[in-house]
Amino acid sequence: MFRMKAILQISLLLISFMTSAQPADITWLTQSEKNLLSQIEKDTDQKRIAVLTEELILMADAKLTIPLLEEAKLLYSLGKKKNNPYLESVALSMFGQASRLSGSFVKALQYHVQAMEISRNLSDKTLYAYSVNQSGHIYKDRDENKKAIAIYREASRLADLGNNKLFQFYPIMNLGIVYQNANQPDSSVYFSSRALTLLKTIMVNVSEENRIALEKSVMPYTLANLAGAYSLLKKKRTADSLYSIPRTLIEKYKGDKSRYFYFFYLNISQHYQRNNQVDSSLYAARMAIESVSNAQLEYLSAKPAKILSDFYETRNADSTVKYLKIFLRANEVLNSTQVTQQMQTIAFDEEFHKLEIQQAEKAYRDRLIFYLLLSGLLVVIIAAIYMYRSNRARKKINQELAKQKAQVETTLTNLKSTQSQLIQSEKMASLGELTAGIAHEIQNPLNFVNNFSEVNTELIDELEEEIDKGNLDEAKAITKDIKDNEQKINHHGKRADAIVKGMLQHSRSSSGQKEPTDINALCDEYLRLAYHGLRAKDKSFNATMKTDFDETIGKVNIIPQDIGRVVLNLITNSFYAVAEKKKIVGEGYEPIVTVATKKSAGTIMISVADNGNGIPQKILDKIFQPFFTTKPTGQGTGLGLSLSYDIVKAHRGELTVETKEGVGSVFTIVIPA
Repeated sequence: MFRMKAILQISLLLISFMTSAQPADITWLTQSEKNLLSQIEKDTDQKRIAVLTEELILMADAKLTIPLLEEAKLLYSLGKKKNNPYLESVALSMFGQASRLSGSFVKALQYHVQAMEISRNLSDKTLYAYSVNQSGHIYKDRDENKKAIAIYREASRLADLGNNKLFQFYPIMNLGIVYQNANQPDSSVYFSSRALTLLKTIMVNVSEENRIALEKSVMPYTLANLAGAYSLLKKKRTADSLYSIPRTLIEKYKGDKSRYFYFFYLNISQHYQRNNQVDSSLYAARMAIESVSNAQLEYLSAKPAKILSDFYETRNADSTVKYLKIFLRANEVLNSTQVTQQMQTIAFDEEFHKLEIQQAEKAYRDRLIFYLLLSGLLVVIIAAIYMYRSNRARKKINQELAKQKAQVETTLTNLKSTQSQLIQSEKMASLGELTAGIAHEIQNPLNFVNNFSEVNTELIDELEEEIDKGNLDEAKAITKDIKDNEQKINHHGKRADAIVKGMLQHSRSSSGQKEPTDINALCDEYLRLAYHGLRAKDKSFNATMKTDFDETIGKVNIIPQDIGRVVLNLITNSFYAVAEKKKIVGEGYEPIVTVATKKSAGTIMISVADNGNGIPQKILDKIFQPFFTTKPTGQGTGLGLSLSYDIVKAHRGELTVETKEGVGSVFTIVIPA
């Protein structure tokens, strides 16, 4: 239904092109474009026309909306004149591209549907691939990544049925950026690398003018896509190296305004933002705005303006207002562009009303004028209704935004007030898990103290007897035993004291002061405490505890309370994982938790490994998010791994995980030595 309606609307809009000639004023064309259009008009060979049209597409790709519209009009007129569906389909795709660049997505989609209807029936499917690819831009621009990926993949499949390298290149290039937008950098690297290889092949076989056009458009765009993917993969050096190439090209053509330059600056601004290079990020965002300022694509400045206004929000009120105005104006320009496009359509219709219709019957000419007038009237009515409804919608949206702003500010205040309570609750929850383990650990030294005290009491009685007998040698032997026992009592007393101090240190708020700490002793302590804590809850649970400590580490400057909480949390999670797997697998499965330390290249690594069920891939990217937990309700707050991640980051370290479903997981803390 939508397709038929769209075809009807576009048919009415373009019906005047069917018998019209080229407009007289084509001064905006380059001489090369004029020559190509002249050759296309004169040529009769379909394959030759396709090659000439491809060259015209390369030249037109970097154009802005109005020139692209005019060029599409010429091509559509030629297609009708020569009864050539190839030219008609390309022209409709160019109309769609021009509409999209003006922000009129509905109209763009209608044009692309019409282009696909025409090109679908051609024997050569590469043009159909081009039409499908162009329609994918609408969903890419609207961040509907899943649908855009499906469309570009279909376009790539169709293009591979032919040998047209340009039409093969476009969907691969677009897949590179859409996978980056969808936060799938590995796929983005794959497709952007393929696109770059294919683009280099294309550039070898084109004219000098087209080579320059590619250098100013898709070349910096493709390189920026590849660099952005490596940036997401945290391969900064590779990304920086790749960014340097489009930066050189842009410097070479710095006098031009191009949406492709804009995409480069926006991409590298986000790269600098990820790597905390604030000044560079802000500079690139400003250059992105400059790339499209005072141009028809000025509405693209919304994203970089948002980066700048967010940065200055708490720093500089004047700059905040300045870039917020640019952001709001960019959105307003989007609406104004749509209205302008409607008015241009009416103007085009009126222009074609005045064209003489050669060798046509009077009845047909009268009908044609009637349909044109009717379509023009409908466009005017639709434009008036649209403007009226848009005005009402804007007022309503502004009121709603004001309410939402107040609600967000209230919510933010509440969140800040509860944040510290949640973090303290998580700390106390981990302390509660230690209680049973601490009780078990402290019982052992207390038993030794009690036993040796009783033995000493008996030895003192024997000592008195031997002294009364005058047996001094035996008395000396007994006093030696008493002294040895006292040393053991002292040793186990200090052991109990250390456990109590460790518990108190874990429970109190961190002082934020680093101090020399024995990492191996810390890990060993929390391994046993966590194990006995779980045993206290479930007497049937048993697990093998293994340690592999690097004795060359020595003491490391850390905040022991904080790192202790991280280690305890990771060990507790590992015991929980193997306990759950034991319940499922039963006999024949031996739960194993291994804690290891290692000093390497100026860093200290602490790893906690288990042979539990592992972490499913679909939730792996969520485990460090606040409040995310896989434990049943009431058994986990979801703050453990999130706080652990923040604590390790505060120590200038990294917390990573390697996992395989059904095999187990390894969490690794890496901190500077």
